[in-house]
Amino acid sequence: MRQKIFHSVFFIVLCFAFFSGNAMAQSIIVNNQCAKNSKSKLLKPDIDLSKYDKRVLGNGMEMYNEKKNQYGSKKLGADDYATVTFKYQFNLADFWPNGCVIVYGDNIDRTVFWGDVDYGNGIFGDIVCQLPKGKCDVLAQALPRKDGIEIGSITYKIFEQLTINQDTTIIVNFDDCTNQYYLKTFKPNGEEVKRDVYIRNENYEVEDTIKGNINSMADHFSIILKGTGAIMNYMVFADYEWYGQNPSRVFMNNVSDRYKIGALRMFNDNSDADLYVVKHENQSMTEHILQNDAKDYVFYQEKFTPSLSHNLNGDGVMNYVAKAVIDNVNINALTFGPVLVSECKAKVYIDAAQSESNEKGKCDVLVNPVFGDKIKTKIYTYSWENEDGEIFTESDTVYEINNITGLPVMINSNKGIEYINTGYDFGNVFNVPEGGGDIMVYPGHPRFSYYKSQKILDYGSNAPINVLKADNTEGDWFEGKFTTLRCGYFGRYGEMRDVDLDTLQIEIRYNDELICNNYSTIFMDLYHFAGQGNPDGEITAHFVNNNVMVDGLQGMNVTDMYINQRQEDWTAPMLHMLLFKDLEGNIIDRFDSAEEGVLEFAGGDFYPITDAATYVTWYDCKPMTVEVSYSPYSAEDWAPLEVNEIPEEYYMPGFGFFYRGSLKDVTGRGEKGWFDLKIKLTDLSGNWQEQVISPAFRIGSGNPSKIEVVESDTATEVARYTIDGRALSAPQAGVNIVKMSDGTVKKVLVK
Repeated sequence: MRQKIFHSVFFIVLCFAFFSGNAMAQSIIVNNQCAKNSKSKLLKPDIDLSKYDKRVLGNGMEMYNEKKNQYGSKKLGADDYATVTFKYQFNLADFWPNGCVIVYGDNIDRTVFWGDVDYGNGIFGDIVCQLPKGKCDVLAQALPRKDGIEIGSITYKIFEQLTINQDTTIIVNFDDCTNQYYLKTFKPNGEEVKRDVYIRNENYEVEDTIKGNINSMADHFSIILKGTGAIMNYMVFADYEWYGQNPSRVFMNNVSDRYKIGALRMFNDNSDADLYVVKHENQSMTEHILQNDAKDYVFYQEKFTPSLSHNLNGDGVMNYVAKAVIDNVNINALTFGPVLVSECKAKVYIDAAQSESNEKGKCDVLVNPVFGDKIKTKIYTYSWENEDGEIFTESDTVYEINNITGLPVMINSNKGIEYINTGYDFGNVFNVPEGGGDIMVYPGHPRFSYYKSQKILDYGSNAPINVLKADNTEGDWFEGKFTTLRCGYFGRYGEMRDVDLDTLQIEIRYNDELICNNYSTIFMDLYHFAGQGNPDGEITAHFVNNNVMVDGLQGMNVTDMYINQRQEDWTAPMLHMLLFKDLEGNIIDRFDSAEEGVLEFAGGDFYPITDAATYVTWYDCKPMTVEVSYSPYSAEDWAPLEVNEIPEEYYMPGFGFFYRGSLKDVTGRGEKGWFDLKIKLTDLSGNWQEQVISPAFRIGSGNPSKIEVVESDTATEVARYTIDGRALSAPQAGVNIVKMSDGTVKKVLVK
């Protein structure tokens, strides 16, 4: 059957999205020419337009340039510059330039210069710029064409080591860009990965299809200057290709081995795995085919324990984030999903072994599983009036997914799957290194990063901590002080529980007057309060998160905070990570004896520092006092637990002071052997934060002494779970955990 198909400018779904990283200034070309328009899939870039300028290049192509000062950070005199004119010389039937050049060198940071461009009429004017004298490289770009039609790839012309010492004109011609670089990817079974190929006639009607073996695919290419980093990125979202027009190609002129190409490919097929993630790179620019080895795949599987608000029939959906990393800095990221999964398990094949190179420009890949735990439905209604005065009302239904996000993993060639914990970033601010610079996504904190062999339990199987951060300003928003609070719940393995925020119970008070009791409106409530001009006072905050079941027991985190705005320092300390280990270094919170258990956590009294010249902000950490105690589960019978600061484990940015304590002196026994943990952090000004994690750790076998058979109760049942925390829609034979309307939780034996 003959069908008519045109280049699609729609983005795919199933899901790839694109996120920009925080590395050195860079440009991104996004190619959506061959993304299928399907209701079952969605592909879209998600780029922060406050940091990037967008230009539409036409026919499904877009360019994003990072906003920055034109001449970077180098300060030179007027005589140190020359006028350089870049003049295009090309056949429009063969190339379609994007109208700019990118210059980078000894005396100039990577900078984009544009000429006068009229894309509609195919007019590309000269690019005239003032460049500092000295040596530099220049990169120009164009879309390759055949008979005036784009062929779905990209062309880069690089001028290496130009010497600029006087006013000059440089001719930009792409005819010598004949070196073709492309990916050749194999699945674990040795089968080469191929898209569907559409064969069309002179009227652009599809006459035949060569079937491929994938459903969705996205590629990310980086042109890397060794010692500098990524100069240009090219992203392709294509599930099919036209015959003879592979979109995942890069055409270049001859360049030296000062350069290399790194690539990240994500795809899925109809196998049991949700996704395949593959790293490609060449070591020499004479290597035109970037190829993987099917024997190098590692199968990564991860299981999540759902929260109590889970509403996806015990299974759920999974998203994945794959980050392209150069020199331990996240350059960009692709996301894939959501896909339906069974047993709440992520399943990914990864062929992306950690680079062993010591030179600048090394390429790596990190992969995060993101478990879709709860779906929310929001209905937005709006009305309008037509010319006749008739009122029309329509509504849109929006579905939101609340997640539990696992740590990013990297494939370590010697030790296998490595989990990387860099802490909660709070929007690319909290993890900025001292003095500014790129945020490092590897190696993470050495005490809270770990290997697969150390991870004993599932994500979500424990009561989390609250990484509670106060953002305080004075004189910025209002004349007085403004405080807003952000919660982030994290489990023992570093998993982030955004799903908990939706059911969070809160009370925020000013001088004991309630000013907020809804987390979804916390910013606006505190904003309006600050705008009333109230005098400095005492602010207390109370947060209760009871969205977790642990070993058949109701779990929760209760966080209380106190800050005194009358003090010069009015920011409370914060807890940033907490876990338990056995004596062999395995991360687990269940021990046969107290002597086997070790508590480790990090936190500090963090405060921002802003460079007045660059406006770059980073955080430092001040001393605080720490009190730790334990109690049998829900008994409120607290006893002190000794912990010690380990100075050599102090880690910034992000984590602060490191503490360790043995559980060897723990006595008593809670229900099923479980104990609660309380940690209080107090700064030198008297501001404090206290958290109760319940239950936190178990001593002994945990076998219950008896199972209560419940016949009836005056309270009504509101939820039912299996012994391992999975939601049930009806009673199931065996032990059921029943949550009642009065807040109690009971074990029920169903016969």
